[in-house]
Amino acid sequence: MIKYIVFDFDGTLADTFDVIKNIAMSEYDEYDIDLESFKHLGAKEILKMVNIPSWKLPGMILNVTSKLRKNKDIKLFPGSIDLLNNLNKNYKLGILSSNSQEIINDTLKKYNIDNLFEFVYSESSLFGKHLVLKTMCAKYNINPHEVIYVGDEDRDIIAAKKIKIKTIAVTWGFNSKEKLSKEKPDLIVDSQMQILEEISQI
Repeated sequence: MIKYIVFDFDGTLADTFDVIKNIAMSEYDEYDIDLESFKHLGAKEILKMVNIPSWKLPGMILNVTSKLRKNKDIKLFPGSIDLLNNLNKNYKLGILSSNSQEIINDTLKKYNIDNLFEFVYSESSLFGKHLVLKTMCAKYNINPHEVIYVGDEDRDIIAAKKIKIKTIAVTWGFNSKEKLSKEKPDLIVDSQMQILEEISQI
């Protein structure tokens, strides 16, 4: 029985694609990075295209993430508030993200929905997001079989599957529907309303 719905933040609840794109273009203008292609190709393929050395990647990710964490003007996708209010009637809600807990909490308070969440867990790992999900479950005493993770990237699906967590993939974030479909999430949706209509089938 599903008790928890845990959301990724950037690209799932928060519309931050353009923010991240602008940071990357500003910080690394020496590389011809087309982040629009990221939605269809993914990080590994893009890195091959622009010849970014693999040893540089962790530092680049850390730099972009740190800049994102300083952004104070994050907007939620239209429909997110209604979705969360409806889900909160039947499930416990959480957020897992590499974004700053302070930024996430400030955004939730701005929209007056911080009271809807049981927890906001901020952590990232270069060794795999599945380890972060596993730590989250241990920290909040969550049975992986009782949680659905909602994310917008194929790596979210891959990570959740590694520890037997069910997944919902949303198509309005960082990866295209085609790319998400290849990883076979339990549900793939094009709108928040579709989550409400179909979540009981998972």
